[in-house]
Amino acid sequence: MPAAYLSFLTTSTQASAALIGLLFVSVSVAPERVFGSDARAEHQLLALSAFTALVSAFFLSFAGLVPGVRIGDVAIAVGTLALTETLALVLLVPQWHRERRLMRGLMAFLVSAVLYGYQIGVGVMLVHAPGDRGALGTLLVLLIAAYAVGLLRAWQLLGATHHGAARQLLRRLRNLEQPRETDAEAGGVGTPGPSGAHR
Repeated sequence: MPAAYLSFLTTSTQASAALIGLLFVSVSVAPERVFGSDARAEHQLLALSAFTALVSAFFLSFAGLVPGVRIGDVAIAVGTLALTETLALVLLVPQWHRERRLMRGLMAFLVSAVLYGYQIGVGVMLVHAPGDRGALGTLLVLLIAAYAVGLLRAWQLLGATHHGAARQLLRRLRNLEQPRETDAEAGGVGTPGPSGAHR
């Protein structure tokens, strides 16, 4: 690993370890939401996806600090394990359908699968060309993407999807439209036309 990236990897290792710890704490506050017999499949998806992304970022960063370790081999190994965990989410598809979260679950699944599949591909490139700065830079971009996925899933696990700014804006727009529709219906139901007045 080039010396120019060591500072970045050191910070990444510390950050990912701290975030994994916070994720454990947040889940342990109400473990039944994720591991209970009545746990929703959506919560299981978010928890597993966040944990997998952050653990992938941790091991990729930590291994990059070890002298002599081929980062391409690490990227393939970590990416394969993460992709395997992601593929296991397919078992939750029937529950997503029952909870009316099928599209959200499939989108989360596809994003994670593409991310880890791409990581494996970049790892193969680095195995054949360890000094490829372009492939190494791409791997670090994927590392940042893993952070983005992990943090987003953790944020959603805490319930932020129900209080997001976009959702609040859409809710306000719907509330503005409903009174107009109600007024229009009220004005058309009880108002007699000109012909009714002469009768």
